[in-house]
Amino acid sequence: MASTMSFITSNKGKPLLVRDSYIYYVSKTTATVKYWRCEDRSCNAGVHTSNKDVFIKTVGIHSHLQSPEEIEVRTFHQNIKRRVINETTAITKIYDEDLARQQMSQTAAAIMPSSYEANSGLNRARRKMTPVLPTSYVFDIPAQYQVTLNDEQFLLCDKTLHNKRLLLFGTDQQLIFLFSAKHILMDGTFDTCPPYFDQVYTIHAIKHEKGYPCVIGLLCNRKARTYRELFRELKHHATRLKTTFNPNTITSDFEKALIKAVADEFPQARHAGCYFHFTQALYRNIQKLGLSTAYRDTEAIRMICRKLMALPLLPLNDVKVALEDLKDDSPITLRDLFNYFENFWMADIPVHLWNVSDLQIRTNNNCEGWHNRFNIRVNKHHPNIWHFINCLKQEEVYFRHQIIQMRAGATGRPKTKRTNCVQRRITTLTDHYANNEINLGEYLDGLSFVVAKDKTKKINKK
Repeated sequence: MASTMSFITSNKGKPLLVRDSYIYYVSKTTATVKYWRCEDRSCNAGVHTSNKDVFIKTVGIHSHLQSPEEIEVRTFHQNIKRRVINETTAITKIYDEDLARQQMSQTAAAIMPSSYEANSGLNRARRKMTPVLPTSYVFDIPAQYQVTLNDEQFLLCDKTLHNKRLLLFGTDQQLIFLFSAKHILMDGTFDTCPPYFDQVYTIHAIKHEKGYPCVIGLLCNRKARTYRELFRELKHHATRLKTTFNPNTITSDFEKALIKAVADEFPQARHAGCYFHFTQALYRNIQKLGLSTAYRDTEAIRMICRKLMALPLLPLNDVKVALEDLKDDSPITLRDLFNYFENFWMADIPVHLWNVSDLQIRTNNNCEGWHNRFNIRVNKHHPNIWHFINCLKQEEVYFRHQIIQMRAGATGRPKTKRTNCVQRRITTLTDHYANNEINLGEYLDGLSFVVAKDKTKKINKK
């Protein structure tokens, strides 16, 4: 049976040839031949290969026995070193995962260094590949942190704005996907934001009712001018790619600076606030006003609050009338809650922003889900910038995989039975109302019953 060759690397990164459980290093190279010599310096055995590593012949006889366990250990160390350099996973976790995967012989397991013994060398290898940590917002981004794992341009924008920094990441594939979407979602998160930045801001494209992260930004603040700059940068890239960035629908939270920036940059778009953010904000004020006990213990109070939560599901032109009717039928104990609702949701925030009756996707939960996933990948609060970018690179690989699956006909996670049931009932109630089979009060009653269980479940998780 013919012997096979494989290759590993030395501690100094030099190639080593493995054949018949012997290890060889390159002793000499000519125009056509590589001369490999046994790693045991007292042994004269060797191997000749072509410069393309094709086996030619063996020379000499080994003066010692093979050590297959040594090859097992070196292969194991090489694999974990590669992962340590290319991943951000904790070193001990990498060690344990690969140890379980490799299924070593007892002898190899006995002679290999423990995770504690290997840790310092692996840490050095990781530090060698990691730039110095920034001490302010002023720092250079090395070339390897500006590209993806397959060397495509990844850093879209690096700007200084009013003594602050703005960074945007995404590939041309992600941009083209984003610019072709009719509906986009936007959301920010803070736990995974590196030092010297204010928030991680993501923009997702909706295709086939599934969200795909296309642009990830590190923003320096939450001001309208910063959001405007973000959108203008993306429009610049759209021009570069000979397309436009004009989504029909934008879903976000209710941040006033963002609302202003979206109105300025996308005046033709339908800007909708996230329905889940709406219900969360309403319940937080129920708590703030000391109404939690009444909400829990009094069904009449609970029903009125749930009707307030259901208002965004009514046709836009019916919201004001429904609110007035609801207020007239409410006890004085809810006066402050209605004052809050009228002052904020009717005066400060345009009703059309929180009305979602005409939308199939009413929340930016796709963004929230991605943030949760990314938090798990980062695995630490406020990571350093290099760890953060490495995690983004891994997410870009995941994006490419998801796009391939989508184009191959794979579907996203199916909607839950609860979600489908809620939507069917909303549709049924809407049809009844449109056909004058129920009045506005009955319509709102029905909607409040439909969303009650779903909203209560989400609220109780907070």
